[in-house]
Amino acid sequence: MLLLKSRPQHSVFRILVLCFILMFSIIPIASAAAPDPVTNLHITSTNPVTLEWTNPTTDYDYVRVIKLNRTNLVEVFKKQLTKGTTVLWDNTTVSSNKQYWYIFQTVKNGVYSEQVKEIVN
Repeated sequence: MLLLKSRPQHSVFRILVLCFILMFSIIPIASAAAPDPVTNLHITSTNPVTLEWTNPTTDYDYVRVIKLNRTNLVEVFKKQLTKGTTVLWDNTTVSSNKQYWYIFQTVKNGVYSEQVKEIVN
């Protein structure tokens, strides 16, 4: 205690070093695991575009869908679908001379699953 009172600037430095050592040596750094992706993604109709899929049995927060114009990779829209949703109806315009990518990912605590894609001509 006498040492801390006589040299306060050194004690602050020691405390910071000790905190740094404890933070990186004792507590393991763990990254969050990605949620399982949707499965069985398929097109059931092309006018309007309707897609169906099976949600994972493991926990997730929502399903993110991105529609890209495959010709120039421009994002047409992005949607967050509530947990449990298994059908997407896309009423936006689909040009017959373009291809579109529908990209599906499940999300859990900000971590995205691998992408599952379907192409619509």
